[in-house]
Amino acid sequence: MELRKSDYETYDYREFWQDNKRQYEDYSERTAIRKLFAGFENKGVIADIGCGFGRLFNEYNDFNQVIMLDYSVNNLKNTMQSVKDFYLKNPSAGKPSNIYFIAADAENIPLKNEKLDIAISVRLMHHLNSTSGFINEASRILKKDSVFILEFANKKNLKNILKFIFGKTASSPFSPEPLYIGETIRNYHPKEILKEIQKSGLQVKRLISVSNFRMAFLKNRIRAGILNKAENTAQSIFSFLRLGPSIFIKASKPKEGNAYEGSDLSGISGIIMCPSCRNNESGFLITENGITCSKCSRRFKITDGIYDLRI
Repeated sequence: MELRKSDYETYDYREFWQDNKRQYEDYSERTAIRKLFAGFENKGVIADIGCGFGRLFNEYNDFNQVIMLDYSVNNLKNTMQSVKDFYLKNPSAGKPSNIYFIAADAENIPLKNEKLDIAISVRLMHHLNSTSGFINEASRILKKDSVFILEFANKKNLKNILKFIFGKTASSPFSPEPLYIGETIRNYHPKEILKEIQKSGLQVKRLISVSNFRMAFLKNRIRAGILNKAENTAQSIFSFLRLGPSIFIKASKPKEGNAYEGSDLSGISGIIMCPSCRNNESGFLITENGITCSKCSRRFKITDGIYDLRI
């Protein structure tokens, strides 16, 4: 299996967040997520697609079933530890009836049609080869009247605009094509992502501009509490300008249209779909160390509780 530099299989993603060096970004993202979660009552099945090491688990630990999905098995091992640590520190916190850990490609999600009440994806899109492929997959696995919370890196942010105006960069933040940062990171124009969401059949309900003050000279000079309050205000008042380096979108899948006719089995077999044959009716023979598709006989590993559905 070929590993890409962005797969985090050889890098401990926890290092990116350790020592509170990105406390402001963490606060900003959680603030946006809580605003987008507000009013959502159907806490059935949620999937965190590109879950990393499980940083955001405590934002949805009260759902009935939680799917932690990431391409990196090492990330998922760290996610398991994060979940364990969370409940050691918070023994009275809500606990899902099932938590599934799945290694998979976000552009070929091994979940059956219309199984999720909500999907969330944060800090994933800038690593993907196809934004449309991922968004279409997210739309497919969402139930009718469900919610998709999507974050992406915004090329049309204030810092990039100022750099372009003052001749510090030749890359226009206003052009529609992605902006490449290094070899693996892509930033996107908000209009282009909104188009992809609408093409997928989802309806955009709200957009929040996030981490609006993500500048080193501000973070080093302004107290965290003050900066956090300013961020909260900026998200509520100035998001229509779409100038933050990170954009969060809340989209929903409308009730109209034909529902997929699929099995509704309990447990993991009723949720996952074979990523090889992609047959929505596929069942699985599950053993302690592996899982075999009933349709194409493709076998996948189960390692330390992680379903490795990568191909």
